[in-house]
Amino acid sequence: MAAPKSDTRYLQRIGSRWHARIPVPSKLRPQMGPYLRKSLDTSDLREAQERRWDFLTVAKGRFAKALKKGKPAGGLSEAELSYAAFRAKLREEVGPAIVVNAFDGEEMRNPDLDALVERMEERGVESREVWRAVGDHVKGLDPVSETLKSYLEGNPKRNATTAKNYETTVKLWQGVHGDTPIHGVTRKQAIEWLEGVAEGKAKDTVKRYGTVMSHLWSWAHRKEEDPPRNPFDDLQKAVSTKGREGVSHGHYSEDELKRAYAAVADDDELRPVFLISIYTGFRLDECLRAERQTLNGVDCFVLKSGKTDNAARVVPVHTRLKDVVAPQGVKSSALSVRYGRLMRDIQMPKGKTFHSLRKAFTTALERAKCPEAIAARLVGHAPLGITYKIYSEGLKATELRRWVEKVKHPV
Repeated sequence: MAAPKSDTRYLQRIGSRWHARIPVPSKLRPQMGPYLRKSLDTSDLREAQERRWDFLTVAKGRFAKALKKGKPAGGLSEAELSYAAFRAKLREEVGPAIVVNAFDGEEMRNPDLDALVERMEERGVESREVWRAVGDHVKGLDPVSETLKSYLEGNPKRNATTAKNYETTVKLWQGVHGDTPIHGVTRKQAIEWLEGVAEGKAKDTVKRYGTVMSHLWSWAHRKEEDPPRNPFDDLQKAVSTKGREGVSHGHYSEDELKRAYAAVADDDELRPVFLISIYTGFRLDECLRAERQTLNGVDCFVLKSGKTDNAARVVPVHTRLKDVVAPQGVKSSALSVRYGRLMRDIQMPKGKTFHSLRKAFTTALERAKCPEAIAARLVGHAPLGITYKIYSEGLKATELRRWVEKVKHPV
């Protein structure tokens, strides 16, 4: 009996081709990764459904062999034969490939590394993963996890969400290629990886994946005088997948805004940030970070930094927010998840997110016929220096307050 067309167990479509994707037992994932993949050399689902079982048999054989106890040739356990494990062994037990001679101060090959290589040759170690680990260690090529770590240290991100996006992207890369250096990655490998992880994702998300890897690749090659072409540059244009259209942050109608507020009205953390956002245009994390200051006799929210260089700004406190205080000691990510869950519970249309509350503010300004230049400054789109944003004698807080007070909402 033919498999139903919807049966994609153990299958993954990458580009136009089907691949077998077999989950690795949890005990073996540190050395083998989360999945074993193999191209089935077909774009036909029916053929892929038949061919997957052959690879499943092969995969189960590998798992059984890896789970057996004992030492294979070379005196290394199966776990020690993985790339990641041997890189860790070299880093912790051997040290850098190049060291300084204590007698003459000159650089030299690490004698401990040479001794280890000699022992491996004597014992007949044949594992490609192990010898690749040795070669990368000698060349000083960092695993992608170390590249990520040094990149974030050298380029600290303004908020935790951006850093988390980098970590998530690297995990997706590791899921296919392991924790290996990104030196030597080909354009084909980059395209196939992005096609694989793009399935079901929004276009903006797919673009971010490519951008993150491009940044990390450039960082890994930053000391080279003439680095090769970055295989991740403009990657989305070359990916043969349409992806899912990005979900736009839709506008709340007045009825939807009332429904959304009713859903958070009893939540002492979501209720205040909801109100702050619709009367200031702040993003969720900005609602939590904004400071209350009196400028030119006007009670104001002051943001000294934000998502972009323009995000630092001053927004007078709307009368509706006179007694509203943002919660302390809570993460914006946790509130975002909770808000999304509440919106699903009341069956709010897709695309109506917390970020849509920011749009409610800009829409209210537009309806009040607020000049575009002033609206841009209030929502953090105008390129102004921090000196202006907080202490300028230009557009004073009193004038900004006049426009903020024109913002009207049904809650």
